Amino acid sequence: MLLLTALLGGCSQPVQEDAAAPRYVPNESYHLMMAEIAIQRGMYLTAAQEYLTAAERSKDSATARRATEFAFDYGYDRFALRSATRWIKLEPDSTVAHEYLGRLHLRRYDLNRAVEHFAAALGPRELRSGDDYLALEADLSEERNARDVLRLLLRLHGGDERTDGFKLAVARAAYRTNRYLLALAYARQVAVGGNSYEAEILTGRILFASGATDAALVHIENLARTQPVLGLELEYVRLLAASRREGPALQMLGQMFARYGRDAELLSMRAMISMGLGDIEAAEQDLNELAASGRSVYQSFYYLGQIEASRGDYEKAIRHFKRIGAGEYLLPAQSRVAEAHVASGDPDLGLEHLAEFGRNYPRYGYEMIERRALLLQSLRRDDEALAELDELLRIRPGTPALLISRGIVLDRLERRREAIETMKEATAIAPYDASALNSLGYTLALENRRLDDAFEMVRFAVHRVPDSPPILDSMGWLEFLRGDAVAARSWLELAYRLMPDPEIAAHLGEVLYTAGETGPARRVWQEALIQNPDSKPLLETIARFPR
Repeated sequence: MLLLTALLGGCSQPVQEDAAAPRYVPNESYHLMMAEIAIQRGMYLTAAQEYLTAAERSKDSATARRATEFAFDYGYDRFALRSATRWIKLEPDSTVAHEYLGRLHLRRYDLNRAVEHFAAALGPRELRSGDDYLALEADLSEERNARDVLRLLLRLHGGDERTDGFKLAVARAAYRTNRYLLALAYARQVAVGGNSYEAEILTGRILFASGATDAALVHIENLARTQPVLGLELEYVRLLAASRREGPALQMLGQMFARYGRDAELLSMRAMISMGLGDIEAAEQDLNELAASGRSVYQSFYYLGQIEASRGDYEKAIRHFKRIGAGEYLLPAQSRVAEAHVASGDPDLGLEHLAEFGRNYPRYGYEMIERRALLLQSLRRDDEALAELDELLRIRPGTPALLISRGIVLDRLERRREAIETMKEATAIAPYDASALNSLGYTLALENRRLDDAFEMVRFAVHRVPDSPPILDSMGWLEFLRGDAVAARSWLELAYRLMPDPEIAAHLGEVLYTAGETGPARRVWQEALIQNPDSKPLLETIARFPR
């Protein structure tokens, strides 16, 4: 057909249409062929569109499956949802189609439909095993709306909580959403049976995360004493280091080297502790040994790159990051390459690196656009960031995190009315999302509108994520606008201790200055200005107050 078109295009005389001739309507095969051609040319969005058209014109479930898998793998969720809907219509009992639809509806915060499809995928409740729930939780562990993953598990089980696998799955999901009491209750039920090594470790981590540091250490130390295996001893070392007890941690590692030899996990743990202590040479030595031995190679390259970046040798850092070819460090390494280019004074080269990686690894194209958008935001190139975010929302409409970012960028572009509407859209989709509530509440506060509503939104966000500096900053600023300078100072000082951000410094300094503490206010501003000389919020705040 393409050859025929080319030949006809080369004719010198125009071809007259025969009014009586039937109009050609491209069929499934044509759209499948167009999809394959688009893939060969690197036009993946076009390929997803062509596959979807083929699926919707076909009565073959295999075509709908191909369209769904392609769109899902390449990040085009809105196409995947339509093709999976077609697939399930053609093959109502397909477990895999129900799994795709369950995840796609979960991403759209449509919990009821997600429950419906995952229930169909898992089959009758009486035939499910604990491993089914564990596998589902593991599969969904990287989804961003962790709260709905927990709710999904609880609704799928319907109150029958007999299997240890289900309890452990709930404990893991609750742990990721900071529901520590719920997580601990379920993990301990499994651990009591004495059959779950993972439940015991998870119990220690939950205790530690909830602030019960000593209880967590005692729990894991007792386990390691009764079951002297490498995994438990390493977990104890990790908790020691995380609680700033690096000396005992290194001492125990020394004993473990004597027992287990130069194990890769021991070398890796010691390198991480050394980096935390600022002993870069010791960390570098362990990481080089790991890389030379062929063990944990990509992890070694990643942290060696971090070390070189901390020294200011960005060329060496980039070489290390670019040696990572797969695994969990692959995508973070691309962001580090881009950041190294920015730090060396060439942000455009960093942005181009992300774009090129997306072209070379098209399955990660969506993630690279997202990382470009974040980098452009950090560079305050807001018009470009907005364009990237709009492209992302075209691919995955109704994504709260993207809507929040878009609202923040619109606000910085002084399009506050649009910003508020965008953030309202995010909170409508995810009414319990702390970031969405905080962003909307803070933006309303900047407008000095609906302060009571804004305060309730941010207060709920603090309850959900109590150690987030941006949320604590919002809470402090709202208290200041509401007239409670004492509470405002307390929130802002805590936020600034956790993250010395220039905008938090601007707020804290203003609260101090207004309270008559002009000296401390100026010191806060000056310290922040040294690190962030181009911060617009900080400079504007300083300019409003006389010397």
